[in-house]
Amino acid sequence: MITMMHSNPAVVCGSRLLIDRKFHLGMKNYVNAIPHEIVSIHPLGRAEAKIMDAIEVPLKDLDYRVITVDTTDSDGMRADRGRMVEQLRSSDLVYGGGMKSEVISTKLRVPQIAVLECDLATQIRISVNEISNPLRIAARAAKTTINYYKSSTHWRESIGIHCNGYPIFDETANINADRILYLDSRMESRMVVDETVVLNRFLTSSQRPLKLLFSGRYEGIKGGLSCVRVALICIGRGMNIEMHCYGQGVQRAEMDALAASAEASGKIVIHDAVTYPELVEIAKGFDLFVCCHIQSDPSCTYLESFGSGLPIVGYSNKMWKRLSAESGAGFCSEIGRPELVADDIEKLVSDKDLRRSMSLRAREFALEHSFEREFKLRTDDINRKIDACKKIPISSQQKLGS
Repeated sequence: MITMMHSNPAVVCGSRLLIDRKFHLGMKNYVNAIPHEIVSIHPLGRAEAKIMDAIEVPLKDLDYRVITVDTTDSDGMRADRGRMVEQLRSSDLVYGGGMKSEVISTKLRVPQIAVLECDLATQIRISVNEISNPLRIAARAAKTTINYYKSSTHWRESIGIHCNGYPIFDETANINADRILYLDSRMESRMVVDETVVLNRFLTSSQRPLKLLFSGRYEGIKGGLSCVRVALICIGRGMNIEMHCYGQGVQRAEMDALAASAEASGKIVIHDAVTYPELVEIAKGFDLFVCCHIQSDPSCTYLESFGSGLPIVGYSNKMWKRLSAESGAGFCSEIGRPELVADDIEKLVSDKDLRRSMSLRAREFALEHSFEREFKLRTDDINRKIDACKKIPISSQQKLGS
């Protein structure tokens, strides 16, 4: 039996589970790929909780089992914690982490594969994102750092680490040698744009504006406002461009104001968020993706933009800096310097051959790292490790990589 630890809340309404559609489809993929019973443990959500793309599934129809844990300070929490401990005790392998499962698994000597996404610097940036008081920022950063290093002692003892993105893969090199790098996205190979569609863009590109795209949360760490400023600089330099943004968030009003300014000349449009399938189709009609992410998180944005045949220009966070070098499908420039991003766009405006080659490289990289390829990389490793763990008595289990 494999137990998967998840951070996203699960909401149980009577005999039905309210869950994110993407998560549920992902779990069905795990069930199909792993020939072992799967139990998923989540923080307990509430019936009134808002889930972006929620679906209701009868509990009896699930092909995996769900356990919820009350993480509040209540009697329910103690009972749920007890159930979680017993579930981990009966597991052959624990996948993921959170809710102190690392501590419990270590004490019970149950093998665990850690699943990591953000390096320490990114975790700190996320933890202080909504805070302005310097003392609170320092306290939150210190707490995040302490928790990170406490967790790293358990990662060292785990039988493997699955690292989502280059920054955390590089950062854990001295912690555990048994690591897998994967690049997460929702872009299946069947969804990747056809090469002829990419090439056809260039037949009309000289008679129309260069179309720039941004999608994601309208928040400082995601750089939506910076992307609009990039577009304004391009317009101010006389470049024939048009920018469209799709998303939602606290920067919406500022982005709208800039888009409505005389300088924008009606060439910048701020849209509401759209569903992922809609976005995939929309993106195929663009030329470049502008990505001014400040934080180094392994955003799905990168591969999903590549899958639409879009080169990326943006800020040189640790994730994009490495990915741009590996893919050859874009440019990165100093964080906080939108004029440098505009410089890169200007290069691609003036050099159609470079833009074409980067567009084709983006598409090829997306195919090389499609969802199914990256998913199989992980599930193959899970299957190898769980089969090995089932053959080793609990009293003598050691790190499989040693």
